[in-house]
Amino acid sequence: MDGLFYTMNNQLIYTVTQINNFSADILKKQLSNIWITGEISSLKKYPSGFTYITLKDIKSELSCIASHHIISNIKTGMEVTVNGSIDLYTIKGNYQFRISSIFSKGKGDLWLKYNELKEKLSKEGLFDSMYKKSIPPYPQKIGIITSKEGSVLSDIRNIINRRSPYVKLFLIDSRVSGSRAVESLCKSINQFNKLNNIDVLIIARGGGSIEDLSIFNDEKLIRHIFKLKTPIISAIGHETDYTLCDFVSDLRASTPSEAAELCCPSSNELKDKINYDYDKIFSKIENILRNKKIILSNFYNIINKQIKTNTVLEKKHKVKFLFNLIYKSISNKTIFLSNLIASNEKIFKKYDNNKIKKLGYSILRKNNIIISDINKLEKNDNVQIDMYNGSINANVKELNSNEK
Repeated sequence: MDGLFYTMNNQLIYTVTQINNFSADILKKQLSNIWITGEISSLKKYPSGFTYITLKDIKSELSCIASHHIISNIKTGMEVTVNGSIDLYTIKGNYQFRISSIFSKGKGDLWLKYNELKEKLSKEGLFDSMYKKSIPPYPQKIGIITSKEGSVLSDIRNIINRRSPYVKLFLIDSRVSGSRAVESLCKSINQFNKLNNIDVLIIARGGGSIEDLSIFNDEKLIRHIFKLKTPIISAIGHETDYTLCDFVSDLRASTPSEAAELCCPSSNELKDKINYDYDKIFSKIENILRNKKIILSNFYNIINKQIKTNTVLEKKHKVKFLFNLIYKSISNKTIFLSNLIASNEKIFKKYDNNKIKKLGYSILRKNNIIISDINKLEKNDNVQIDMYNGSINANVKELNSNEK
């Protein structure tokens, strides 16, 4: 605890506030959500909205506090059973019992049994969400477990016929009050459980007191409902209090009329949904077609460019082919001339220049370049004529060509 200190001999010392706060914490942990039975010896209401009660038995008294709405039908001298928690008023150091619910003696016993069974079945997993079956959105066949007498059945029929006239209703007349009610309800559940063509069940009653509704807290009935293969809606007709039947069922409705609305969609709502879904699907199809059109357009442009590119490439290949053809032709001629020159060189090498000159041949030079073509000479050119045993320097006076 904060603020603790010690004496000279190491003795721990508390403040009054620390003791009260410490005690309040212990009481909240140890005495929370408990049940107490006793007689109301005094009851005083205050403008603050709270009622102060003294609860007693033969030997002791207990101060209690409760909101006005909780004790509306409670009077002094009544034997009651209360649920709540011990609360310590730390400023004064007084503790009191804060009431969260209160029942007259008979009702209190029923409530205690209800909570004990609820805790037991909850531990066994009968109320777990993992076992809940989904209510079909558009049932075709609905089974009803209720009495054929009274307004409950007519309320359910009227609402379903108005909202979903195509739905077929199947009733198994059952007792919903009295000592034989539990047996009757279990028998009806067994009959429906043997059928495989019912889409959803409604178990219904038109409200009542806690004693009247106690049959829907019966353990045998709860276990029969848990074993059902068909989804079931509980509609016991009590706005605030839950029966164990509500907890074990797949869905709870506060009234039979609400149960009929929950399991049957309105025809008009269904039409609106179909129209909405149609518009939504049509819009999606339009978007898909629009996107496909864009994709096809892009693909067309790519193909068109590719065709143009292929045309250019085709022309390029043709030019390259012609170039290679010409190049090959030139190369062949070059090779031919090279071979011819090489051949002539071999011939010239066989014959010595002087031997050729002795045969009467001479070599004409201009600027030391051998001239074999008359077209490379002009008048007044100075030329040199090489002969076998000497050379002659001459000047061209006249050119006579053999070409025609």
